[in-house]
Amino acid sequence: MSADSAGDDPGLHFPPVVNGVDFLDSAIENLLHSDDPRKLKYAVLHLQAAVEILLKVRLQREGIAHVFADPSQADESKLAHGKFISVSWRQAVTRLERVAGVCLSKGEQKSLQRLSDERNKLQHFGSTADRNVITSCAGDALNVTSEFIHNHLLPEAPPDEVESLKRAQVLIDGARTEIEDFRKARMKAIAPELEAWPGLILNCPECTQLAWTFAPEDENWCRFCRHDWSQDDGHEIAELYAENVLDESQHLAAQGRDSWSVSLCPVCDDTAFVDVYTRDHTDEPLGICFACGLTATADRRASCGGCGRTTLDRDDLMLCPGCLQYRMDKDP
Repeated sequence: MSADSAGDDPGLHFPPVVNGVDFLDSAIENLLHSDDPRKLKYAVLHLQAAVEILLKVRLQREGIAHVFADPSQADESKLAHGKFISVSWRQAVTRLERVAGVCLSKGEQKSLQRLSDERNKLQHFGSTADRNVITSCAGDALNVTSEFIHNHLLPEAPPDEVESLKRAQVLIDGARTEIEDFRKARMKAIAPELEAWPGLILNCPECTQLAWTFAPEDENWCRFCRHDWSQDDGHEIAELYAENVLDESQHLAAQGRDSWSVSLCPVCDDTAFVDVYTRDHTDEPLGICFACGLTATADRRASCGGCGRTTLDRDDLMLCPGCLQYRMDKDP
């Protein structure tokens, strides 16, 4: 190859928006057109990459320093050659709120976190959930991405970015339609099983669909994504339910910035008791322990007169087992 012809070679060049939309295109194609586990893997990896890139595109509009993990290292040459450590998607969300007033809701951030969790499992352990779970998770992430593009990228977008951003919207709209059709078809297929189920039906903490036939000592699994919850620890299930179904954050709750619905079970003392809404309890929550299987309506519960934790409405001075034992040991 001559020096002249080498100089004419454009090489690989994907401007950030083009790059993000290209990853998005690949993610959607892999997600919707194959049950092949390998393509499912790349759907997750590429969708996560697309989300991160598009968040950073908006952040970079506020100045290149904001996309550097260490803003003091910001340099045009490093940026152009990709020789720097950039912010994570979570850092990008935080900086967007601080420097641009671009705020993602708690639910939107949770959807992106679920996608990131699946990506991390694949990246480090080579495993993730099945297609039903990924489809649901991807659908939520695509909804967030679509709103982000519409509200925060297209307005005041440079002319050379507009075409790619509009193409991204077309891709997402088509994917969301197919994903919703898939969800409806799956729910229709399992409807006879759900109608025949005599017990409680809960939202599944894995796929979030109202298809978990709850029975701790029986068929305790989700009919939508087929996750077998009998194999999981009750405390971990309760945390997943609060995070994925109730959109709560244990991290934010510890800072006093969010509620946290997981508490001690009044019977087994495991931290696995949560107020849930079921298919038959849509108006008021039903207390369920994911460890021992206790179910308790609101009229069966009270607060311990000693420590305030949930207890069952009994005639033993309204004390939890711990406080009752303390009272008995204290009184001769």
